[in-house]
Amino acid sequence: MKKDIKGIIFDLDGTLFDSCAMWHKIDEIFLNKRGFEVPSDYAKAIAPLGLVKAASYTKERFHLDEKEEDIIKEWHDLALYEYTYNVNLKPFALEYLKKLKENNIKLAIATANDKDFYLPCLKRNKILDYFDYICDVNEFKGSKNTPEIYLRVASAINLEPKDMAVFEDIPQALISAKNGGFYAVAVDDLLEISLREEKIKISDLFITSFKELL
Repeated sequence: MKKDIKGIIFDLDGTLFDSCAMWHKIDEIFLNKRGFEVPSDYAKAIAPLGLVKAASYTKERFHLDEKEEDIIKEWHDLALYEYTYNVNLKPFALEYLKKLKENNIKLAIATANDKDFYLPCLKRNKILDYFDYICDVNEFKGSKNTPEIYLRVASAINLEPKDMAVFEDIPQALISAKNGGFYAVAVDDLLEISLREEKIKISDLFITSFKELL
């Protein structure tokens, strides 16, 4: 890990939250109900978008005769219970966050998730107070296909990109972080093994577990 880091921006799903299996299950339930299998590239395509843009993408790709708000409502109802009661942190994530706070590292979140989901999960896992700033792509009205969300977070906590690391599990998000001048750390996920080589190639550092950083 780069030694002079003053702040870290964390993604949530697949990075701090061990939630990828839950989202894969929701994709499967939603698409199977409509007679579709989940395409191999679907999760990667919608991951940086946030709920609103993901609903638009899904409606267009599968030619669904449904309102985007109804798609979002169905996803919302399926996911809310899981985030509120079942989604946990990845192993050693809590210990790593504690270590960072002890060393006065500023912590922030940049997520494509929705407040309704991530806030209950952060509170239940007792880490909400660890973060100086939280930005989601629904509030930001953009996506992680560009560096803008990371630059906004850096500005909000008064740090320069060169002094910050971004932890992500999606290749496109890692590319965006690198393009913004951040130190990019790729976090492995067992449900995204097919992305491993790509993430290793893109990132400045690749970890399979937060334990490696303790």
